[in-house]
Order: sequence, then structure tokens, then C-alpha cells
Amino acid sequence: MKHSNNVKNYPGSLAELAKDAGSMRYDSLADFLQYLGDDLMRQAEADKARGRIKLASQLEETANKLYRARDDMLSAWKVCEPYMK
Repeated sequence: MKHSNNVKNYPGSLAELAKDAGSMRYDSLADFLQYLGDDLMRQAEADKARGRIKLASQLEETANKLYRARDDMLSAWKVCEPYMK
């Protein structure tokens, strides 16, 4: 897989993408973090299969941090959910 410097089909900069993602409802942002973590875990498994153990380990660690961030966003969502229309 060739990694690019931008998000395909997203016209803005990475800074704009971060701001747009941060503007989502917290439950949706949690979903996004889950998907991103899942994709990094998928890449880690592929790299492990190719013998790239150090890279796979780093990707797994990053995915696990994203899962923890997802859990934190879900906690934030539970705080504000009662106030959402």
C-alpha cells in the first residue's frame, strides 16, 4: 500500500480535517477513532505477517491509544448527551 500525504476525497488541509473531526458530535468522533484504530490494527497485522515486527508493534500501540481515546470520547458523550437535542 502506498501512503499519501492527504486524505483522498477530502479537499481541505490536515488542520482543517482535524478541526472538522473535532466539531463532530462526541459519539460520532468516538466511532471515527474506533475505525482509525481498527485500520491501524489491520495494517499492524499485515506488517507482522511480512516480518516487520517493530513497525507492527508501534502500529498496535498507536491503535490501542486510539481505543483509549475512543473510550474517553464516549465518556464525554455521556456527560453531554442529556443536553443534546
